[in-house]
Amino acid sequence: MQTSKLAAICSLEDLQKVSYLTRAILFKKQPTSALVFWLDGQAYSYVNHCMHMHRPLNGEQDAIFDETGRYLRCSMHGFIFEPTTGECQSPVCLGQRLQSLRLQVLDGVVYFSEKHLQLRDEL
Repeated sequence: MQTSKLAAICSLEDLQKVSYLTRAILFKKQPTSALVFWLDGQAYSYVNHCMHMHRPLNGEQDAIFDETGRYLRCSMHGFIFEPTTGECQSPVCLGQRLQSLRLQVLDGVVYFSEKHLQLRDEL
C-alpha cells in the first residue's frame, strides 16, 4: 500500500493509449476502485461507483463511455454522466455527481493527489 500524499497511477503516455484504467483504492478508509481516463487533453478520475444502485460503472461491461464517447455511462442501468464534472444527466439522479478524485501530472507521470486516498495492492 502506498501512503504518500502523491500516489503514482501510470505514465501519461500509457493513460493516453487506453480508454480508461481502474485502480484499487481505499477512499476515506473504504475499499473501492477508481476510474482514470484522458479526455480532451486532461486526466480525470472518479470513484467507480454509480449513486443509483451503488455498483461500479463498468460492472456489466468493460466500458465506461456511452456509444457516442461523449458521456460516462453506468453499464448496469445506462445512467449517463458528464465526464468533465461527473454530473448525472439521467432523470432519477439528475444533478448528483460522481465523487471526483484529484490528479496531478508531474514529469510525465499521473498521480492521485487526494489526501483521503491510498492505493491498494490488488482489486
